[in-house]
Parts: sequence; structure tokens; C-alpha cells
Amino acid sequence: MRIAVFQRGERSRHKIEGVRRYGEGIELQVFSVPEALPELIDNPEDFLPEELEADLVLDYLYHPDLSEHLLAVAKRKGIPVIAPGRRLKGAITPPTCCGLGDSKEAGEYGRQFGTPELEVEVEEGRVKSVRVKRGAPCGATWAAAEKVRGLPVEEALHRFALEVQFVCRAAAGYEVGQVRKAPLHFAGEVHIAAFKRALER
Repeated sequence: MRIAVFQRGERSRHKIEGVRRYGEGIELQVFSVPEALPELIDNPEDFLPEELEADLVLDYLYHPDLSEHLLAVAKRKGIPVIAPGRRLKGAITPPTCCGLGDSKEAGEYGRQFGTPELEVEVEEGRVKSVRVKRGAPCGATWAAAEKVRGLPVEEALHRFALEVQFVCRAAAGYEVGQVRKAPLHFAGEVHIAAFKRALER
């Protein structure tokens, strides 16, 4: 699967590195625009490539003029766009990267990255292993899985979310879309929910 990633400065380096490290069968092409941008951009095409060849676009531009232009280019080519944490009509807009639910449009990327799915093995009341079937593109899910191995189950449940939040780069202090919590807290909660589901199974 070919994914075109658009980022502002190096803001999304950790997500790019996470997909490269934990993804399988995914080829990334990264496009970066300057970190400092004017508030209004009259000619967004000056910042973005003329041609777009990909199966999926990840939009981490965080600039309405650039994101709308990118979405229009992608739509003409029938390429789905994921733009986490934003309201961008026509794009897939989960509240956070780890809030991406099942999406056929997201293809192989959506199978491997998004709302976490885990397999937890418990032995004598302690976590023996945590297998990540699907996780956050920043790699937080995999990092947290390593940290809770060997802990008592109850302790591991809460520690798992904290370890995710230590790695997570989501904002800690504002609301996103319909989520009434900071994105960082949302990320912790979806990981706790995934851990509980795994324990129940």
C-alpha cells in the first residue's frame, strides 16, 4: 500500500517513524511544508506537489487552506484522506490517530493502525504478554505493551494507559470535535478499553 504523508515541519516525524517500524506492506512517501506559514494562503498549490499517486493520504498539515486543497486533489483521483483531530468535510477525521475505527477506505493502514486491538496473556494474575494486533501509528501502543509485561493485571490496566500517554503527542488541553476531553486523555481511554476487551476474551 502506498501512502502519501503530508506534514508541517517535522511535526509528524514520530508517526512516520512508528508506521515504518510497526507497519507491514506499507510504503510511505513524505512531503513536508515549512513549519511557519502565513495565516491565509492564496496559492496552496505552491506548497504541494502537482502530482499525487497514492492509495491513501495522511494529512498532518494543520492549515485549512492547504488541507482543503490537498483534499480536493485527492478526491479528483479517488484517494481517501485521513485528517485526525480536524473537521474537514470529505475526509476521514478521527478525534486522534488511535481513534480511527474500522474503515475500508483506509485499507491496509486501517487494518494495522487506529483504535487499538490487543491480545493479553495472563499467568498467575500477572501479564505474561501483550500482542498488539492494531495500534497507534506513533508507536505508543507497542511501547506500552512492553512496559506492562510482568505486572499484576489491575496495575497493568492503569499503567498501560499512562505509558501510552508518555509517548503520545496529542494535545493535552483542548476539545476535539464531539470528544469532550483532551485528545491525550482520549488516547489513554481507548487504550484502557482495548486492554479490558482483551482481558475479557
